[in-house]
Amino acid sequence: MRKRYVDTRHGQIHVREAGEGGRALLLVHWTPLSGRMYEGVSPALAAAGHRVVAPDLLGYGRSDPRPADWTVEGWADSFAEVLDALGVERAHVLGGHNGASVAVELALRHGDRIDRLVLDGCAILTDELRAAFRALSTTPRPTPDAARTLAFDRTVGLLREYIPGFEVTDAMLDRIWPAMIDFLETRFVSSGPVAGGYDLAARLPLVRHRALLLGAERDTLAPTFPAAERLLNPAATHMFAGHHPLHFPERAGEYAEVVNRFLSAP
Repeated sequence: MRKRYVDTRHGQIHVREAGEGGRALLLVHWTPLSGRMYEGVSPALAAAGHRVVAPDLLGYGRSDPRPADWTVEGWADSFAEVLDALGVERAHVLGGHNGASVAVELALRHGDRIDRLVLDGCAILTDELRAAFRALSTTPRPTPDAARTLAFDRTVGLLREYIPGFEVTDAMLDRIWPAMIDFLETRFVSSGPVAGGYDLAARLPLVRHRALLLGAERDTLAPTFPAAERLLNPAATHMFAGHHPLHFPERAGEYAEVVNRFLSAP
C-alpha cells in the first residue's frame, strides 16, 4: 500500500492507500490498532475497483497524538479533512468496533460526503461500561522491570479479547508483532474516555444512508449485533462464521467478497 501524511487542524494523519479509480472506500480501524489492520484485505477491495483509503486515527498508528479533550465527533471531522486533502468528494465508509462509531458520525455530520456505510461490530455500551470507560485515562508508564514484557503481554491480552482462545505459538508471532507496534504507538493513552463519552445507541436510529451491518460469531461484539440491527433499520446484515475474518489473512477474500457485493449492488 502507498503511504503518505496529510495535514489537519489537529495534527498530521498517516494514510495508507491502494487502488486508483472508482469510488473511494474509507476504512476506519479498530482501536488500539491502526490502518495497518486492513493491509491484508485492501488488495481484494482495490481489485474490485475501489480507491482504498485507510488512515490511522489521531492518537494511533503513525498519526500525531490527539488533543487531550477529544471525542468521536472530532475523529469524524478529522477524517472529513483527510477526504478534503485527498481530493475525495464522496466515499463509502467502513468502520469496525470504535471505528464503527466514527463511521456513524461521519455519516451524520458529513452526510453529503458519504455514499454507503458498513458497520463491522457496534460498541453499544451499557451505562456501567460507559462509566468505566470514561474513568480510564492512561496506562501508567512502566518501570524498567515491567517494561521488559508489558507491550508483549498487553498485545497478547488484546488479541485474546479479539480472538477468543488465542494462544501464543510460533505461527502466531507474525500477528503479534504488528499489533504490538500499534500498542506502543498509542503512547499508553487509552481510547476509553472517548468511547465512554459516546452513545452509539442514540445515534444509530438517525442514520439514513444505505447500510450493511457485519458481525462474527466469535467476535467480542457479537452480543450487540441484534440490538444494532434493531436500531439501524433497515440495513443489510451478514454474520461471519467463527472468528472474525480480519484476524486471519487467509480469509481476506471472504471478507472482501461480502463488502464488495454490498457496495456494488444497484
